[in-house]
Amino acid sequence: MELVGREREHAALRDAIATAAGGDGVILLVAGEGGVGKTALVESALAEDGGLVLRGAADQRAVRPYAPIVAALRAYQRAVPDGLGGSGPLSEHLALILPELGAPAPDTDQATLFEAIGNLLEQIARRDPTVVFLDDLQWADDATAELLLHLDRTLKTAPMLLLGAYRSDEVSRGHPLRRVRSELRRRRRLQELMVEPLGPVETAQLAARVLGARPGSTLARTLYDRTQGVPFFIEELAVALATAGRLEKAEDTVDLGPEEALPLPDTIKETVLLRTERLSSTGRHTLEIAAAAGLSFDLELVAALGGADGIDEAIQRGFLVEVDQQGAFRHALIREAVYDDTPWTRRRGYHRRLATELERRGVAPEAVAEQWLAAGERDRARPSLLAAAERFCQVHAYHDAARAVGRAIELWPEGEDEDGRLAALERLGRCAQLHGDLTGAARAWQEVVEAGRARGDLSRLAELQRRLAGIYELQGAWERALAARADAAEGFAERGMDGEAATERLAAASHLQAAANLATALDLIADARPGVERSGSMELRARALSLEGQIRAKLGDTQRGVELARQGLALALAENLTESAADGYYRLASALEHTSRYPEALDAYAAATDFCQQQGISGMGEVCFSCLALVMVKTGEWDRAVEVCRAILEDGDAPAAARMVAATELGIVYVLRGETKRTRRLLSDGLAFGRRDQRFGLEVEAAHGLARADVLGGHVSAALQRARDLIGRIALTEERHFSVPALRWTTTLFARYGLKEDLARSAELLSQIAGALGTAEALAGLGHALGELALADGDAAGAAQQFTHALDVVGDLTVPYERAETELRAAVALAAAGERGLAIERLTAVYRAARRLGARPLATAAAEELARLGERIERRLGRRAAGELEHAGLSRREVEVLRLVSVGRTNREIARELFLSPRTIDMHVRNVLTKLGCRSRTEATRRAAELGLLQSQP
Repeated sequence: MELVGREREHAALRDAIATAAGGDGVILLVAGEGGVGKTALVESALAEDGGLVLRGAADQRAVRPYAPIVAALRAYQRAVPDGLGGSGPLSEHLALILPELGAPAPDTDQATLFEAIGNLLEQIARRDPTVVFLDDLQWADDATAELLLHLDRTLKTAPMLLLGAYRSDEVSRGHPLRRVRSELRRRRRLQELMVEPLGPVETAQLAARVLGARPGSTLARTLYDRTQGVPFFIEELAVALATAGRLEKAEDTVDLGPEEALPLPDTIKETVLLRTERLSSTGRHTLEIAAAAGLSFDLELVAALGGADGIDEAIQRGFLVEVDQQGAFRHALIREAVYDDTPWTRRRGYHRRLATELERRGVAPEAVAEQWLAAGERDRARPSLLAAAERFCQVHAYHDAARAVGRAIELWPEGEDEDGRLAALERLGRCAQLHGDLTGAARAWQEVVEAGRARGDLSRLAELQRRLAGIYELQGAWERALAARADAAEGFAERGMDGEAATERLAAASHLQAAANLATALDLIADARPGVERSGSMELRARALSLEGQIRAKLGDTQRGVELARQGLALALAENLTESAADGYYRLASALEHTSRYPEALDAYAAATDFCQQQGISGMGEVCFSCLALVMVKTGEWDRAVEVCRAILEDGDAPAAARMVAATELGIVYVLRGETKRTRRLLSDGLAFGRRDQRFGLEVEAAHGLARADVLGGHVSAALQRARDLIGRIALTEERHFSVPALRWTTTLFARYGLKEDLARSAELLSQIAGALGTAEALAGLGHALGELALADGDAAGAAQQFTHALDVVGDLTVPYERAETELRAAVALAAAGERGLAIERLTAVYRAARRLGARPLATAAAEELARLGERIERRLGRRAAGELEHAGLSRREVEVLRLVSVGRTNREIARELFLSPRTIDMHVRNVLTKLGCRSRTEATRRAAELGLLQSQP
């Protein structure tokens, strides 16, 4: 195809090639409707480069997994005959998609296969800057789409351009390429180039090149009107008009002849068919067979069915081309026109002959299946589809495998070979699960379960129920998951599979303890214990001991709980059971945490993290690491906690549970430090995950943090409602440990606004928890609540006594923030009771503790209480405290900047007025927004007016 009017696109391609050659991996997708000349444009740019180009294209007719990448690698093999022989330690895994490399590795998963392909491409690029050109991605399979996303990460710093082209008018909603585009855009790793149709001037220029003469005005106008600037259509229509004698030359121009009123082709299809009329009957017959075979095809196969003479004629006439010893249509639109024009009965006959011959030759079953389907032979297509699914699974193309099995099931005759249909449904479920279609997997397996029950065939039901439970858990459908686990346990028990039954019961108990349904979880462990003993499994015994210990510690049986958890860990270590040992470390640390033994819990979580790293156990190590941050927040090590949380959130491979714990704890630190602007998204994510995954401790932490953020933001009504909702949720569960600080804070919140009924409800829950747990932290929380009740009733002396008792109970417990909050309320009560000196002493201590933690709202509250007692803040706490109290925590310079912001000044204008740099002003504005918890300058101005910070403005 001639190139006209593509200078901008050509330059963009050359820039991408140069950037990639410089060592920065580039992914560029070239899009445009069919016939605009994408491939010709790309090939023109690549021809100028002269570097290594590996070409591949997706297959339109038979969807072969990784087809364009496989074609590209084979192109490299042809260019460098021994190039794939030394492809590194993962080379045997490549044999899954390149059988010519020898026997494949016996145990390959998708991740390893992708790593092998990525490593090979990186090696190729390191030897010589490389362009991998993948054409026709509108026909790409799902496996190729997943591979492209992996290659982006692998080739980010390799001198390689991954260049794809696709027809934008054929990428519908749900197409795998849309997912690739969206994800690459999110990663900011995608360059895109849209190739548009030509304008009227460029249309005339292209026609002139094709015809060898400038088109006259009538021809130029007609060409543009009919083709709308699509280059392939322009060329085909121009050639068709010339071949049909419809054009006349006049000096240096060519125009439509006197019969210009005759009908002209309106579509590309009509134009192509106009040209095919000049073919012989043999040429037309062979071209129709080739169209049935696909966009590209085996030349020898089509010649055998249609005749070599027909092949030669089609090539000479420009309909077909020979590429790498394969036949192909010069353009997909030519194939589509010929195929659509072939009569239906004749077309089916071609497909039947092709399917028979392909089957005889042992060609890939997916290609055979497509031909049988096109021939209308459903019964003969079904076995080929199942064979194709098996082959797709072997190369880990699970989405394509699921599609093939699904099509086979749709073709299944009703009432025929029910065992085979159920087996196909089982496979469909496995394939759907492996490519992430959880709903599809559940639907398939549920149908097998129901069919098995109806037939009385219970042999496979337990294992299927186990699989269904896993799917339901991933979907957050916990009631269905627990029911499926119960059915699975019962089924395994009936078959005498005691270990499997116990495994299911322990899995259900583990979830129930996270959901704070502790008594039921303990009952399940008791039900599992006989099966654990009969199975003789040390692994199950260790897990059962660790889990029971964690649950008993949560229920308040602290000494026994910690001892059982230690026994479980010791057994796992003694038996060298690494996974169970990791689980045991975590549950021991959790048991210690729930008994408020925080230094020991820190050591245990750290040991768990180190153990998991040493043993290469992914997932559990990150969970323990995130729980380490949770305890650090408790013990006042906030800066270290922030570092841990950020490290987890920046780790793209960290499990969701670890990330959500990290997000919640980071949000908690931010809100306690008064940085509400950054906290809401973190805490909201944690709350949503806690509710969906039924992790009640996480839900309590996040909801508590959001209520505090509401108060700091001035949204008191929202905070009160959130607090009421929180205590309602706590009342319905057996969670105690995380509930204590949340309930303690709500008593102060309700007391501050005179809500005695709500205050009493919180205090009652704390009383129940303290009675069950008996830990110092729970008893101190109850003392705090009783102090708030006494203060609300006007008994200041009694309140002071209760708050002081709470502080005494805390003793040496390392919970500096909680102690400081209770000490603040003790000071308020002491002041109300006339103990001014003691109140000042405690308020000063609170302020110092808050400053050490960076807890600005608490420090401000302590300073405000001192000011109410008539104390000079500057003398008692220092000039900085006095300034912060006067200006809501803002420095004098920040107040000055805020006042100028409030009257509409820009950062540059403020900088000129204050003789500072714009960058410094930008920093001050950011600090003001953070300290005031605002998102915009307008919101900050409104908040400043509420706080009286604008009164001195000129």
